[in-house]
Amino acid sequence: MAVRGIPHRYVLLGLAVLAAGHAHAAAPIPLRATKHKKTNIAFVLLPEARLPKADAVAWAFATFSLNHESIRERPPEKGAKPGGGEALVFDLGPHGSVLIGLMPNPVPKGEADEAARYSVSAGEGKLPRHKAHLIVAQNDDDVATVDALSRFTAILAALTEASGAIGVYWGNAGATHDAKFFLGIARDKALISRLMLWTGVSVARGADGRVSLLSLGMGQLELPDLLLTSSPALPKGKALEFFFSLLAMVAEGGKALPEGDTVGRDEHERLPVHYVPSPVDAGKKVWRVDLK
Repeated sequence: MAVRGIPHRYVLLGLAVLAAGHAHAAAPIPLRATKHKKTNIAFVLLPEARLPKADAVAWAFATFSLNHESIRERPPEKGAKPGGGEALVFDLGPHGSVLIGLMPNPVPKGEADEAARYSVSAGEGKLPRHKAHLIVAQNDDDVATVDALSRFTAILAALTEASGAIGVYWGNAGATHDAKFFLGIARDKALISRLMLWTGVSVARGADGRVSLLSLGMGQLELPDLLLTSSPALPKGKALEFFFSLLAMVAEGGKALPEGDTVGRDEHERLPVHYVPSPVDAGKKVWRVDLK
């Protein structure tokens, strides 16, 4: 089956990704390790240790929500002052809740800084240092859906905007995204664009010059990650464009493609799908597609 292209402005942002190292590096350990655990977690990186105002977060969420949803701050416990603590809790209506906790220190061991290289936004330059962070935990009826991840994206974007954050470390995506990039993509309703937030990209070059792109976050949708290889003769950006188009195709379909199925950039191309051990975890299978 053929797939459609990715918006050109995002392909340009990702070109620097293709200049990465010579071997796939192991991504940060996912924060949600079990398949059926109903929590999504991410860190919003702050220039100073300050909790954003609840009303500013709620207003911003409404601007980022794809389904015109709203959130409401949960009333503080008896005796506590509204907005006076080190945490916020929002109700998501029938979709659960989200807890935001302020940590007055950077993410330990430089983990968030290291993960910045796996973001498509890595081409925009080095991520500024952060001095504090928000731990954001989303409890949803079913976190392994496009709707739930879109809702979580709106929450993170709202917190980023309301707090003047410098970036978002999405552990289950294996990537840290620049704030400007995150906010720009969060406003885009196209699934193919939001997938750039939901999965990082690990890049490797073989001795023969072939480039391979490995996704790091599709397990959030209970789908296998993709390993796409391409010829060094392929124009820059084309492999990245096809890569995210393939991810969007399976995310929209909600299920993995079978072994031996074919995909292509048009109705005439037939590239077979094969399942192979992941280059970063031999115990997991990824689906591989080889571009000529």
